[in-house]
Amino acid sequence: MVFVVLLEQLLNTDYITDMVLLTQPDTLQNQMVSNIEITETPDVEFYISAETFILTTGMVFKDNQLKLIDFIDSLIRAKGSGLAIKSGRFLGGNIDPLVIEHANKQHFPIINIPDKYPLGRLLHQMSNYIWDQQKEEIEFALEIQKQFSDLLLNNTSVGKVINEFSKIIKCPIILLSPLKKVIAYSQFFVRQKDWLESIESQFQQKFYQSEVPDDYVKMYDQKHQTFMLSVSNVFVFKYFPHYLLILNPENMTYPISTFTIDQAKLVLSYILYKSEMVYNTYLHASSSFMLESMSNDSHDRSVLYNAIEDIHLIDSNYYLAIEVNVPSALDPMRKTVELYEKYALIVDWLKNYGEKYFEDMFLFQKDAHSDIYIVLQNHNINIEECLLKCRHDLAELVDIDLIYSVGEAVISLDQLPKSLDQAQLAFKSRFSDYNREPITYYNNSGVQHLFHNISTKEIEYFCESVLKELAFPETDNQKELRTTLKVYLDNQCETTITANQLFVHRNTVKYRIEKCQEILGTDVHDPKASLNIRVALSLSI
Repeated sequence: MVFVVLLEQLLNTDYITDMVLLTQPDTLQNQMVSNIEITETPDVEFYISAETFILTTGMVFKDNQLKLIDFIDSLIRAKGSGLAIKSGRFLGGNIDPLVIEHANKQHFPIINIPDKYPLGRLLHQMSNYIWDQQKEEIEFALEIQKQFSDLLLNNTSVGKVINEFSKIIKCPIILLSPLKKVIAYSQFFVRQKDWLESIESQFQQKFYQSEVPDDYVKMYDQKHQTFMLSVSNVFVFKYFPHYLLILNPENMTYPISTFTIDQAKLVLSYILYKSEMVYNTYLHASSSFMLESMSNDSHDRSVLYNAIEDIHLIDSNYYLAIEVNVPSALDPMRKTVELYEKYALIVDWLKNYGEKYFEDMFLFQKDAHSDIYIVLQNHNINIEECLLKCRHDLAELVDIDLIYSVGEAVISLDQLPKSLDQAQLAFKSRFSDYNREPITYYNNSGVQHLFHNISTKEIEYFCESVLKELAFPETDNQKELRTTLKVYLDNQCETTITANQLFVHRNTVKYRIEKCQEILGTDVHDPKASLNIRVALSLSI
């Protein structure tokens, strides 16, 4: 853990108050120091850490002070904090005005060290000051850690943590979701809702479809005056962080440190993760309960409506299932952690904002990690318009491009599984031509429809008996062979066309087809075998 102090604060310690800033006062602004070094050589750029404050007599520059300009530039590249020169020793007590002018332009502070200070003692005193600050900051951060641990043990909400942390650092705080939407804020904003909304809107505009850095950001208040905002990424998973916003961080009182903020981020990560897992478990469990109840003819429907109130089931004569997905799901080779994080964000988006687009909707999830469905219970909406609006608004906030696969409407809740299956088949039909269109509809023709009323186990048995390990491939090699086989058959066994589509050499296609035939134990060119393989490939998508 690296601890830092402000250079301005360091220069105001009692024993070195007569050190003189030679550059403009604003060159000290936000200059942080984590290390002090003495050097008499000009080539330290690659040997010092960031935020190092350099002490020197300037001996190597006594014959040509203008070489200090290059030295200053090298320190800037190394992200140094500043330069303190004992000018009376070798430089005649004065620094060339051109050097000072250059430092001012580069916003880099130069300080004059009085002759009475030996550099070794100065290094020791300054380093001791930093270490003392570090000790106090660590003790404070550990105390904060204890407070946060108590909050965790008491099953505290995100809002409570945000409010308590705001009291500790004495600054207003906002927590944004990965969708850049406010999900929690400190007490300060209870009567400042307009300002809260303004910050949210400015943040969305400033980082429209771009990465949000851990940094300071300039914003505007309601009087159009600027203020600073500290942005910290809070990672619950890997790719899509939440954002902790601290208003006017310059007002944070000592000994608040980055370590203290890290403690708050850690606690928030844990609570957010727990909350997400609880909701995912609930959604999957409630969806499973619905399916089980709908298959039980003796089950009282009123029990179903009352048992899962959060799903907002209504007694209707219209139910329509729509599978919600992303284009990258069409590539079997890209079932990545990022994809599953996108699913989680889609669920969060639809859970919190779905009603804005689809009146009387609820979410349904067959699988704990994917297969997200919107179920509509009201036919009095323009479905396409609402789907595209929802898709557009999400893409404005985060890099997620939705695609929808729509089943057919049914007239009773008992028939909802049929609409769900149709939506799933509509999505699977996209694989054959890699259909990335925003909306596709179930087509009640084709091979899948012929097998619609046959049990899943029977279909799986057929596919596995024909395709063997290529029916439901698990390894990358199996997936590659299956893809090549399908493209090859779709192109009437034309090797050159297949190679061009897959961007591989013709010999690679030939080799893969030979491997497929070894696995399948049959000649893929045989008409009867080819028919079975094509059907199995279609059914085992």
